[in-house]
Amino acid sequence: MKSSAHTSAIAIFGVALPFFVVLILLGGTLYGRNKLQSEHNSKQAIYNKHREAKAAVMELDAFLTRENRREKVAYWNEKLELDFIQSLSENLERILSDFDTSALRQTALTQAKGLSQIASKVDNPHSRIQLSFEGGFKPMQILLAELEKEMPHLFLESVSIKPTLASNESEQGFLSFTLTYMCWEKPKS
Repeated sequence: MKSSAHTSAIAIFGVALPFFVVLILLGGTLYGRNKLQSEHNSKQAIYNKHREAKAAVMELDAFLTRENRREKVAYWNEKLELDFIQSLSENLERILSDFDTSALRQTALTQAKGLSQIASKVDNPHSRIQLSFEGGFKPMQILLAELEKEMPHLFLESVSIKPTLASNESEQGFLSFTLTYMCWEKPKS
């Protein structure tokens, strides 16, 4: 059977072309729907992260507001900015000036030998220092309390106390203190 130009035109423009147009429109609609759905999901995930972050910020802000914690954090950051040895020397001089040399005196300030048992387990930068003093127990306690108040980034690793007896009746014995401090440092960025 021979098809006429009229039937060919009807087959092409009446059936085939509308079928392909419908397929293209259906494919475009499905593609657009999937693209919109994925954009919606990504924006929804971003929105959820934003909400979670905002809640975390509000919680952190509430935490820092209680008990003047914000000021304490600022104080700690200020202390971390200072040079460790200079700050330690200045604080020790100031604290020791309150005591007579017969009550408490500093005998050494050196770099501590070996690795820290505490700080070797973490990646935070730190320094270790060894201090030696001679004097009484109460002045030493006061010095330790004042030093740790002024330098909150110090961590007392070890204390060694040895009594030194007087050589005769007119002299008074004293205690020899050896302290090892670890100082947390601000990470270099």
